[in-house]
Amino acid sequence: MDYFDMLTEQRIDSETADLVDALLEQALPSLQPCDCPLETVLRQLADKYPLTVLPRESTHYAQTALAVIESDFPEDADYLPHDWEDRLEQALGLTGTLHMQLFCAEIRDEGAGHTLYEQQRIQYEQRTAGSGQVWRRMPVRICAETSSGYCLVTGSESLRDEILAMRGVSQDDIAHRTPALIAYLRARHDLRHNSEAR
Repeated sequence: MDYFDMLTEQRIDSETADLVDALLEQALPSLQPCDCPLETVLRQLADKYPLTVLPRESTHYAQTALAVIESDFPEDADYLPHDWEDRLEQALGLTGTLHMQLFCAEIRDEGAGHTLYEQQRIQYEQRTAGSGQVWRRMPVRICAETSSGYCLVTGSESLRDEILAMRGVSQDDIAHRTPALIAYLRARHDLRHNSEAR
C-alpha cells in the first residue's frame, strides 16, 4: 500500500512504509477508539509539566489563529491582508468571531520539563555528530486551538508523540486508516522505543 506524508504530500520512503505496515498489522486487531479531547490532554500536560502560559499578545497566538483560519475557515482566510504582519493581526482579531479557544505555553526547563530539554540536546547531538555544530536550547512550546483540535508542538518530538498518543484515534481513523491513525501508531512506537532506550 502507498502512504503519503501529510505535510509534503509525497510518497514516503519504503523503510517508513514498511514500519507503517508492521505497526498496522500489529496494532489493528486490538486497537480501540479513544478520541480524547485536546482540552483534556492539555490539562493533563499542565499537571505533568511546568508550564508558563504565553501572553495573549505574543506572536504565537496570532500564528496559531492564522493556521486554524487557513485550514478550517478558508473563506475567511481569503479576506485577510497579504502583508504578513497585518494578516497575523487580523487573524488574532477573528478569534472571538470564530469562537476559537487558543492556548499557547512554554514548558520550563525544570522538573519533568528538564527531561524534554535533555532529549532535545541528545537528539541534536546525534543528528549533527561530527559537524561541529553546537546545540542551543530551543524553547519547548505547545500552541493549540481546542475546538478545532489544532496542536503544534515545537522543540520536542517526544512531547509531540506523547500528545498524539494521549489524544488517541477515532473509529473513523481506524476504519479508514487515515494519516491520523498512522501518526498515532508511529507516536506510540517512538514513545515505546525511546523508553526502552533509556
